[in-house]
Amino acid sequence: MLAGVLAAAGCAAAEAEMDLTPSVCALAADQSRCEERVTIEWQAAGQTQALCLFVDRENEPLACWEKDRQGQYRYRAETDESLTFQLRRTLDGELLASELFEVIREYTEFRSRRRKPWNFF
Repeated sequence: MLAGVLAAAGCAAAEAEMDLTPSVCALAADQSRCEERVTIEWQAAGQTQALCLFVDRENEPLACWEKDRQGQYRYRAETDESLTFQLRRTLDGELLASELFEVIREYTEFRSRRRKPWNFF
């Protein structure tokens, strides 16, 4: 019985896959915001479904698809923080896939030098 429950949970978790291109934005020391076009592609397993794409800070969906197994959306990211994209079923709001668009900052002022100033060799 436990194996059946685990198998059912595994199937539910694998109902959709999502990929972000690019998935990382590396900010230089003089940059404060990431400005990047992100391509979001998704594929759903099994039957066609009505799905919506969300970004973590907004209540309204970015886009919705009716009776599709795959989709693509281009998002213009203008942010100083990482973003989480979520693919949800329209009918019940169930989360089917989630991916992180990571914003990384370069902190050069905190890096230690390879040689100490007093080392002559």
